[in-house]
Amino acid sequence: MRLAGLRLLVAFAGISVVAGVLVAGLLVPPVAAAGLLTREGVDVFEALPAALSDERVPEPTSILYADGTLMARIYDQDRIVVPLEDIAPVMREAILAIEDARFYDHGPVDVRGIGRALVNNAAGSGTQGASTLTQQYVKNVLVQDAVARGDRASAEEAVASEGAEGYARKLREMKMAVGVEKRMSKDEILAGYLNIVFFANNVYGVEAASQFYFGKSARDLVLPEAALLAGMVQSPSQYDPLDDPAAARERRDVVLRRMAEVGFIDEAARDAATAAPVALDVQRSRRGCIGAGSAAYFCDYVTRILLRDPAFGATEEERRRTLRAGGLEVTTTLDPRVQQATADAVHRGVAPGQPVRAAASVVEPGTGRILAMAQNTTFSPDDSQPGVTVLNYNVDKAHGGGSGFQTGSAFKVFTLVEWLRSGRSLEDVIHATERGDDAFADFTACGRPMRGGRYTYGNAESGESGAMTVREATRLSVNTAYVQMEKQLDLCAIAGTAQDLGVTLAAPTVKVEGQPANTDLHVFPALTLGVNEVSPLSMAGAYAAFAADGTHCRPVAVSAVRDRDGRPLPVPDAGCTQALDPAVARAVTSALTDVVATGTGRAAALDRPVAGKTGTTNASTDVWFVGYTSQLSAAVWVGHAAGSRSLNGEAINGVVRERVYGGTLPAPIWRDAVGGASAALGLPVQPFPAPPPPEPALLPEPALPPESVQLPDPAEPALPPESVQLPDPAEPALPPESVQLPPPPSP
Repeated sequence: MRLAGLRLLVAFAGISVVAGVLVAGLLVPPVAAAGLLTREGVDVFEALPAALSDERVPEPTSILYADGTLMARIYDQDRIVVPLEDIAPVMREAILAIEDARFYDHGPVDVRGIGRALVNNAAGSGTQGASTLTQQYVKNVLVQDAVARGDRASAEEAVASEGAEGYARKLREMKMAVGVEKRMSKDEILAGYLNIVFFANNVYGVEAASQFYFGKSARDLVLPEAALLAGMVQSPSQYDPLDDPAAARERRDVVLRRMAEVGFIDEAARDAATAAPVALDVQRSRRGCIGAGSAAYFCDYVTRILLRDPAFGATEEERRRTLRAGGLEVTTTLDPRVQQATADAVHRGVAPGQPVRAAASVVEPGTGRILAMAQNTTFSPDDSQPGVTVLNYNVDKAHGGGSGFQTGSAFKVFTLVEWLRSGRSLEDVIHATERGDDAFADFTACGRPMRGGRYTYGNAESGESGAMTVREATRLSVNTAYVQMEKQLDLCAIAGTAQDLGVTLAAPTVKVEGQPANTDLHVFPALTLGVNEVSPLSMAGAYAAFAADGTHCRPVAVSAVRDRDGRPLPVPDAGCTQALDPAVARAVTSALTDVVATGTGRAAALDRPVAGKTGTTNASTDVWFVGYTSQLSAAVWVGHAAGSRSLNGEAINGVVRERVYGGTLPAPIWRDAVGGASAALGLPVQPFPAPPPPEPALLPEPALPPESVQLPDPAEPALPPESVQLPDPAEPALPPESVQLPPPPSP
């Protein structure tokens, strides 16, 4: 302690000398300066800032798969902070030899070096350094703090080297160095320096530099490699071996000679290292989610969740700084095995590079954990290339997606839920016509008849009409039957059911008069046939509730977050609730099992029980399959990212199909994704819970008596099934511009 105190006293004297020189106008000869240990010099010293910011060096945020493997690193500066013991001794010696060989022998300021610098400066040789490693550490911290604040002027001031600014900087560094050595040991300072110093190519710290230039950890560096890195810190751009290998090697050899001079290595080791070539193994780190492969879109989704969560900062800017420099460890829910199976299935179903897009989300029932999120594009802001985009087709606009997609008949399940909740049965009989033409007043919304024009609709295939049970109408996806069911229910209740299960507009719009307060979905007669634009992730989450006996969990992407010190931080939970009576959920599953067994979803069948629903919008602009097993729920969408372009007649994977349905492309993708994931996870075959016993068929009065069905005049062109008659513009309750009615979907 006495020795340390003496060093600090000597440092104070040295600083005071320089303070006197500065106050005297920077031109006082060093001999005169030696007599300036006066009150004036002490006053100048005392007036200088002493405390160095406690701000930690910026560290990347690591985003991990569920199994703890690395998915991506988010950062502004590529840095990996490691303790001193994880840095090879030869690396420590190399940096000391070239930067401050007497580091462990002097205090925070090297008085001998200051004297030498003063003589050279007075002789007109410029403002020479003599900075100790502690002072250099101080300078780097000041620069980092200024950069973090966006203070360019302070950053430039922290590295000023000429004239008055140079002296002022040195003086400030000296006093702060005194403070640093009061609270940090020499080893801590050396470790801090090696973790903060810049090496070029946006690489900071010796660990990141070692991995970048040599593909190895800093603990494994050998002498020629350590000397090369140590030589770079004086001027990273000048001695970058990627830009100028000759200059880098020459500088490396300077370090080797210096290491021999100060006794860190012998001459034989120096000569052997000098003869060694500059052998690089460059491993470029792909910053951010762009390097996460097929998980890039999920990675981007995670970052957007963190940027919206006040737990990581009061403002978005604070949260952004925490994400990019706070050293967080974010463990996600994404299972790499499920992700691989899903990505493979999507790419096989609709190969990348085509105009047609495909996306799939997989959610775990009962927990809401997102296990996979894939699409057939490459994540990159450079969307000038085909098949490249940053738009995430699986999520809503707030989390990096677009306006969503119409679901077609995949939305019928919410009408089915409301049908069952109202006390009705799967065995109830519905009278389905081939076409329908109903007044808006025939539909109830929020307890009142709707106002507007007329709604015309039809089925995808002729012959789908007559008396049929609700189960049969679901199995064959009969549009007209489901509209008759809808007319016996309240549209607001149907929309509320979807909302309760997490389905909302992907890009919410301004509410219009007459729309319910409990949902942002547009409520009008085409609701059941799926004209609201929603995200695949929300549909996967909703269907997961049926697999979980009515328990709905919000899809969650993050399971744990720890700060750089390993302390856990709060994360959004799934908010699981019993959204449906288990009997209702089981009845829905019973009906949807028939869809896959013998109905429109046969292409999704697996070696285990599967329930699901196809969806096809008018003209096959969007096609879906949403389904589940007991352990996995997934939604698959195929279509074009923008516009209303039909998939019919388009070459997809080299095959042209006259008609494309939800069972044509999405169902096989779903089968391969969920089947592959189940195999990869080793999931046992697990039956669904038994449905409630069937009730006797109830045959009500026909919802549409034959005389009320307006059939087209044979002499007139038949009204095409996809046509939709908009409400009368004169009716104010549902202004046409507030309800976008594309043609009705097919199964």
